[in-house]
Amino acid sequence: MTRGEKRPRELDIAGIEGEGNSVITQDLNNRLFFSSEEKEGAEEMYKNSIIPMFTTPTTKLGGYQFFRDVLKSPKHVVAPMIDHTFLAFRMLCRKYGADLVYTPMFHSKNYATNATYRLENFEIAKEDRPLVVQFCGNEVDYIVQAAKMVESQCDAVDLNLGCPQGIARRGNYGAFLLEKPDVILPMVRALHKELSVPIFCKIRLLPNLDDTIKLALQLQEAGCQLLTVHGRTKEQKGHTQPHANWKAIRAIKEALVIPVIANGSVGEWGDIEECLKETGADGVMSADGILNNPAMFNGAERIGSTTLCREYLEMVKKYPTPYQIVRSHFYKMLKKECEHYEDLRDKLAHLYEMPQFYDILEEIDRRYRENVPKIRTITNKEKREQKKLELESTSTETTETTTTTTDNQTTTTNLTTTEQQKDELLTTDK
Repeated sequence: MTRGEKRPRELDIAGIEGEGNSVITQDLNNRLFFSSEEKEGAEEMYKNSIIPMFTTPTTKLGGYQFFRDVLKSPKHVVAPMIDHTFLAFRMLCRKYGADLVYTPMFHSKNYATNATYRLENFEIAKEDRPLVVQFCGNEVDYIVQAAKMVESQCDAVDLNLGCPQGIARRGNYGAFLLEKPDVILPMVRALHKELSVPIFCKIRLLPNLDDTIKLALQLQEAGCQLLTVHGRTKEQKGHTQPHANWKAIRAIKEALVIPVIANGSVGEWGDIEECLKETGADGVMSADGILNNPAMFNGAERIGSTTLCREYLEMVKKYPTPYQIVRSHFYKMLKKECEHYEDLRDKLAHLYEMPQFYDILEEIDRRYRENVPKIRTITNKEKREQKKLELESTSTETTETTTTTTDNQTTTTNLTTTEQQKDELLTTDK
């Protein structure tokens, strides 16, 4: 499923094979938030459900006291990632050294008003802690309403002020609010006042560092209890993005009295200590690095990709996940294998059942055992170029064929005339 694509109501879910498997959703604890139209169907859906309550302590802590006493001073943090940091993947990351994990970013208005959206996006488990739930939005009422729905099932709520994508620009949220403190600060103040858990914020750099520091101080004053800083501006994105500005993160860290998490250019184990040293941050957050290697926080010795994929599938059996999400994780975790055996990408696109996922892993292991040579397939760009050449070649051949046909007709006419002349000569001779 591509980003921005509407998720269907009926989903093919990996891991659901018997009555023992079920997704515990946030809505099990919040029936009060169903609209009157939704309530009847929801009550029927959940009538046999056991409703766990994972409540955060009533005493609200903040700053470093909360960071130490509740979060246990997390050093390794998994970033919020749309369509990726669902429960099964979060639990795999925890197994391999993640101290703190974020949910995907949820749109606050959708979450507050749509029970189906809540049901399909937020799963909970008592072992999935400490957990931060992230929301985006630009309206105080919706952001508070959505956050109130999850405060009993997480340790903190995070406000996304760092998304640089076009959808965030169109929706007026994420990094496109960084220069709109009149929108941001009322949301942070309201969340700090209304929630029983702390409010965190995640930002990107503004073009001017002094402006970024000013905003960070304003967020702190408004009630933000932990700040994550991505060391790039919203314009610095994509494959050509520069190395994150760790020195800028240090300057922000030194200006604040709340914990700061550094984000950006932490793609492998060796980057962690270097980033902490240069930024002075309290921890590091990784996104792409963790997607490629969920065991990145486990140490320098890398665990095999197919091994991690199998462990992820075991998590999926325990915490059911839509197949399109499973496929997406396979693309990320098997990136190097797909570069070596380029035909794998097409094979991965056609996996729809759990046994098929295991079969592709067996095939990869077999190829490496048998030293199967590198397999290359043409890219879409190469296909387009090849088609263009074929069209040009066909056009040229058509022109040549027309000329040849004309010549043949001329030649045939000449030959006919010659034969006729010969017959006439023969008749004359007789």
